[in-house]
Amino acid sequence: MIVSSRIPQAFIDEVVTRTDIVELIDNHVSLKKKGKEYAACCPFHNEKTASFTVSPEKQFYHCFGCGAHGTALGFLMEYERLDFIEAVEVLAQQHGLEVPQDETNFVKSDHQNLYILLEQANLYFQKNLRQHPHAIDYLKNRGVSGEVAAKYDLGYAENGYEYLLKQFNNSATQEQLIEIGLIKKNDKGSLYDRFRNRIVFPIKDRRGRVIGFGGRVLDDAVPKYLNSPETPVFHKSDALYGLYEARKSNHTTKALIVVEGYMDVVALAQHGIDNVVATLGTATTSQHIQQLYRCTQEIIFCFDGDRAGREAAWRAAQQTIPLFTDGLETKFLFLPQGEDPDSLIRTRGKEIFLQYVDEGDSLSTFIFSKLSEDIDTRTPSGKARLAQIAKPLLEKFPNGVFKRLVFEELEKKVGAPIHYNTSALNNTKPAVPSNNKATPVRLAIAALLHQPSLALDIGSIAHLEICSLSGVPLLTKIIKIWKLEPSLSHAALIERFRDRPEEQQIQKLMTWSPPELAEPKQALEDALSWIERKTQTSRVQELIEKESTDGLTEDERQEFKNLLHQKAS
Repeated sequence: MIVSSRIPQAFIDEVVTRTDIVELIDNHVSLKKKGKEYAACCPFHNEKTASFTVSPEKQFYHCFGCGAHGTALGFLMEYERLDFIEAVEVLAQQHGLEVPQDETNFVKSDHQNLYILLEQANLYFQKNLRQHPHAIDYLKNRGVSGEVAAKYDLGYAENGYEYLLKQFNNSATQEQLIEIGLIKKNDKGSLYDRFRNRIVFPIKDRRGRVIGFGGRVLDDAVPKYLNSPETPVFHKSDALYGLYEARKSNHTTKALIVVEGYMDVVALAQHGIDNVVATLGTATTSQHIQQLYRCTQEIIFCFDGDRAGREAAWRAAQQTIPLFTDGLETKFLFLPQGEDPDSLIRTRGKEIFLQYVDEGDSLSTFIFSKLSEDIDTRTPSGKARLAQIAKPLLEKFPNGVFKRLVFEELEKKVGAPIHYNTSALNNTKPAVPSNNKATPVRLAIAALLHQPSLALDIGSIAHLEICSLSGVPLLTKIIKIWKLEPSLSHAALIERFRDRPEEQQIQKLMTWSPPELAEPKQALEDALSWIERKTQTSRVQELIEKESTDGLTEDERQEFKNLLHQKAS
């Protein structure tokens, strides 16, 4: 990975220019055409009326509700929780570009070597699978084809203690293998392979980098499933097996099915259901839910129908409630006793499994069903008890239409009004007022942002380069950039100022539309004339003050005469 200052600016310009921000955002949020722009409900705060707009002309998004705004890179950073480098790499990958790496200035992140080592181990396990027929036969007997095995990069760890260890005999590398959990050290200090005689499932992050592994034994050894331990790059609380592959297979993921095991994901993919992910032997966390909702508007939890499965479903529901904003959907399906997705789809087929999916309980149905257990809701005391335990839980829903409807449903069930807290966990952000006062300098910058070609009509900017007025240095930079690179997009211009003090000012002015901008050329000319007069007046005053103290040089006297002549004319 490269630090941002080492990525050539020309490459950042290229990536941003090639990206259509409308297409990028539409893959995550459903946009609708509205005049020259596109609109949607903001993905960054809860709202009922669409105030989130995307401009194809400026390649810029802005929410008039919460104030979120930015370029394609900014959207990825905010929506996908990526840093700048990761966002550049994602866009570069989409366009088939490789981020330039200047070896003299190349700086690796703290974890880059770990990612490289994990990928090398992944390739080693895949090679092993191809060389061991009994491992291939195991997968075939489970109904897994070579095509699906290749899609998920399945591999095989040999039945021995030093096979992987011997592939990396450098002591420094072996220390890193311990750090990423592929090698263990016993009490005597001897090293040995963690995964032995197992089908290996590489676990990837949302960018497709291997972060850990899961292993399934081929015999009756225990444990049946084994995961990588917690490492600097692998955290079970937010890792989801198959998420990268699901997103890669489904350009716009309508729904994601959450199952409990690796083989469930692979088995469903074998039958053409590839929008499936698995938690890694841990309870569903809020981090899991957030990741899923960043990829889809509907989550379908699939659990075994036994008591343990229903308890796991209830924990998932409790994690979902605080994140369940209007427009999202969550369902719960429970399989017959003794069945899991792998066994069900292999014995009864795809159509039966999808029937279970269609008949799954909605989030509210599951909640009321769970809360009503062991309560006789036919009696007044039972209804009162239901209201007592339901109210604090339902208040955790974000404010919105769904929260109001679910309380109405509770009121129908108990036959009495329920007064609930509407401020709890309210994630609706107040509208952001505009404080862009129509000063000439701001108008000049806004006019250029509105019509960049105007920069080509500006003559000498020498007076701007010596002007001390606030905002003029930024105006000067923008004029210079667009004079030299008239085809540079708005988005690429903004990226020139990323992490600089001027960045926020440009982004705010990008969406500013005062009446004066109805005629951007006239607004720019008037603003530049005002700045020039103001600069001349300031310089005259400066020379007058110097004359009274130190006196003027011959050049300064001539400059003073010229300025007075210009002011008179």
